[in-house]
Amino acid sequence: MTALEKALALDKQTSASVHENLDQIFGALVDFRERNPQTFKLLCANSGDLTLADAIQALAQTLEVLELG
Repeated sequence: MTALEKALALDKQTSASVHENLDQIFGALVDFRERNPQTFKLLCANSGDLTLADAIQALAQTLEVLELG
């Protein structure tokens, strides 16, 4: 059993359900960026170390891990 499988079991989730939840969050952030490009840029420029753009990238990478796992 992989570390991911153990974590999913402890959370009583499936990879598919976690993927679906994260995909919804990813979609909402991408939608926000597309609907509010100037606000998105401003928030990214003034957010310090982590930005909404970083969140989108992190979610994209996490979704890849779930797809492979």
